[in-house]
Amino acid sequence: MNKLRFTLLTKHLIIFLAIAFSSLSALAEAADNNARRILIVYFSQPEEVKLDGVDGVSGASILQKNSVVMGSTQYVAQIIQKETGGDLFRIETVKPYPRQHDPLLKYAERELKDGVRPVLKAKIQNLADYDQIFIGYPIWWYKMPMVMYSFFEQHDFSGKTLIPFTTHGGSRFSDSLREIKRLQPNAQLLMQGLAISRDDVTDDDTPKEIIDWLNTLPNMP
Repeated sequence: MNKLRFTLLTKHLIIFLAIAFSSLSALAEAADNNARRILIVYFSQPEEVKLDGVDGVSGASILQKNSVVMGSTQYVAQIIQKETGGDLFRIETVKPYPRQHDPLLKYAERELKDGVRPVLKAKIQNLADYDQIFIGYPIWWYKMPMVMYSFFEQHDFSGKTLIPFTTHGGSRFSDSLREIKRLQPNAQLLMQGLAISRDDVTDDDTPKEIIDWLNTLPNMP
């Protein structure tokens, strides 16, 4: 009798452990899938600005933080990626933008006036893998850069959640959210986007500001 009871208990224990390990594996797989379903897309055009070798300083659209020089929007995108575990995709053009400030301003103004659609180096090939897509860009001449029009016109975000963020010189999102909605009418555009002044990007509390913003968004991992 004791032997039979021991055998039954052993079988029950084995079944319990199998179910427990299966559940843990499913949870881990779900968490992994959730991380893969977030994409952070950004356009960032660093300029050749002297930063005098000092950490924590910024120029027009470039910053130096912890001895690393990068674009302001790129910096924000990397923090979002670190916190969400999503994938990164950088929007780049076949023809490079000028890296000096004044020529870049004139170039961007001409693109805007002429309605130019810059040719992209690459498109997102696995868009179906993602549900939530962060989209970051600077504001040029009170508009999102024309390369963003190329990007939105060449991708279909129907059924996706778009979460915008921008680095700006004082105009915040300007009319860019309305433009995104016009270009992607079948996407869900979250209007509580993140707008950070380029003068504030290198502040010590900026990462916390970004994390606090992420915590206000629905369905974040």
